Parts: sequence; C-alpha cells; structure tokens
Amino acid sequence: MRVIINRNLCGHPPFACEQCFGEFLRTGAYADRSCMLDVIDDGKPEVTAVITSGSFTRELVITDDIREEVIYDGYMKFADFPLEAFEIQPPHGQDIRRIEREYEQAKHKSS
Repeated sequence: MRVIINRNLCGHPPFACEQCFGEFLRTGAYADRSCMLDVIDDGKPEVTAVITSGSFTRELVITDDIREEVIYDGYMKFADFPLEAFEIQPPHGQDIRRIEREYEQAKHKSS
C-alpha cells in the first residue's frame, strides 16, 4: 500500500502527525485526515509512506520489522527530515485547493 501524506494540508505539530499516522498503521482507519491525499493499493505487503512536509518529501517503506516502532515511536527517526521541514503553518483555503489540484494533475499525468 502507498500512502500519500502532505503535512502542508493540516499544519499540526510533528508529534500529532506521528500519532495520527501511527493510528492509521495500527487500525487502517484514515477517514477525515486532511493530510492524506491518497491511499493506493499497490499489492505489496509493506506500507510505503510518501510524506511531504514544507518543501521536503521523503519516502518511507514500513516493513513488519519496523511497523510497531513507527506506530508507537513515530516515523521521524526513519524518514530523515531536516528540522526546517517541520516549520510549517496551518494552511489557508487557497493553499489547500492548490495542493490538492497539483496532486490530482500529477497523478493523472503519471497514469
């Protein structure tokens, strides 16, 4: 499964994002999470999280070996984001619409 996350859509602090993502990994529930742009069934047993925070994007493959650690300790130590990646502000409506539009356009170009 591929999970596309754009933290620029919610503006929550990193610990809240890690807790939210951990809950997703633990339960599979992702309804009403503004940062999750897409959940794609790619047929793979691991979860690949593509996380954008600020202007930085990292891809994290969550295997069974690290799943529990990511759930309870967070993804930051695995995703290798610089500290400035987490200096984001809550978005404005126009930013949310732009980010969503850009994602949909990129998604359609790649298919």
